[in-house]
Amino acid sequence: MARVIPLPHRTHRPILRRLFPVAAIPALTASIACTGCEEQRNEFAAPPPPKVTAIHPEMREFAPYRDIVATVEPLETVEVRARISGFLQSRDFAPGDKVETGETLFRLESDEYDANLAIAEADLRSAEASLQLTRQVLAKYQAAFDKGAATEIEILEAEANVEVAAAKVEQAKAQVTRSRLDVAYTTIESPIDGQIGEDLVSVGNLVGRGEPTLLAKITSIDPMNVYFSLPETAYLEYRGRMNEAGRDTDRRGEYEFVIVLPDGRLYGHPGVVDFAAPEINRETGTVSIRGVVPNPDELLRPGLFVRARLAEPARERLAIPESAVLVDMAGAYVYVIDKDDVVARQGVTVGAALNGLQEIEAGLDETSLVIVDGILRARPGSTVAPATISLADALELIDPAAAAMHESSEPTNGDD
Repeated sequence: MARVIPLPHRTHRPILRRLFPVAAIPALTASIACTGCEEQRNEFAAPPPPKVTAIHPEMREFAPYRDIVATVEPLETVEVRARISGFLQSRDFAPGDKVETGETLFRLESDEYDANLAIAEADLRSAEASLQLTRQVLAKYQAAFDKGAATEIEILEAEANVEVAAAKVEQAKAQVTRSRLDVAYTTIESPIDGQIGEDLVSVGNLVGRGEPTLLAKITSIDPMNVYFSLPETAYLEYRGRMNEAGRDTDRRGEYEFVIVLPDGRLYGHPGVVDFAAPEINRETGTVSIRGVVPNPDELLRPGLFVRARLAEPARERLAIPESAVLVDMAGAYVYVIDKDDVVARQGVTVGAALNGLQEIEAGLDETSLVIVDGILRARPGSTVAPATISLADALELIDPAAAAMHESSEPTNGDD
């Protein structure tokens, strides 16, 4: 007879009871059912458009300038030399003194030259006496010839003697003049007003033997020259701006510039361009320019490196913050917003950038809406939520320092 093995009764129920109490099972079942309902009701909602700040371009006055490295040089530089040979007897100045035209600087021993002058003057008197004698002899011969007591040959000889004597007088006068010059050269005077450097030869030395000896240098101190070079591209742009403003680019005396000192301060006296080279340097591609600037306080010194700030004519142009302009291989561009708040890329032609403002020459008008803040959140073709502000507020938002500079430079209208 077969043996029957009894099966365990519902062995899984005790496990369920341990994991979930009997009372919790209905709630769990209901929760699972509700979760399924919520998943069925959940739908995708697009995020809101990114917020950006935009402005309408505004007309502002641009007076751009270009800072160019320049050097200060004296208007005149004179080398004081001994024009004759002799021993240096005295020095009548202190190195570094200011000197005036005609002021005595050095003295050479003059005894030898005084003696030469005395000899030359004596020779002149002798020559004049000989001339007077030959003229009297000629007069006697002429009277004798009229009476038939002298020949024509004697008259001719007497006339020739007068000419020779007259020539000796002229020669003696020239020698006197030369000797007086030599005596004058023993006193060396300043040829210009300026500042003299150190003495290069000590008293007691023999100078002027063989070649004029350099004794000292004098440089003028007021006014001063300023030399700088303008790149050829900047030169063409500058001339174009001048022609656009209706100004004659060849009337250089009317164009001022300002000096920026090495410590960043502006020099208080404007200079005037007085020379521009007629050709462009083929090696450097630059045009050499010279200006003259007053130096009444003697602040400028020869060899000082400064910056020449050359201004262009002022003009009215559309302006936006400089940071709103982006550049890639295709050129400069901005992001604009249309009437449907859709972003688009707009190419622009830019001019000068000055104190945080960018001059716009083409590509925008006063109705354009340009993104100035939140540019990284804008993409061409996407929709944005713009907040429109003024140009002044935009500068304050982007760069408070630049905004303060605009307010201080143009208190009447805030223009650049």
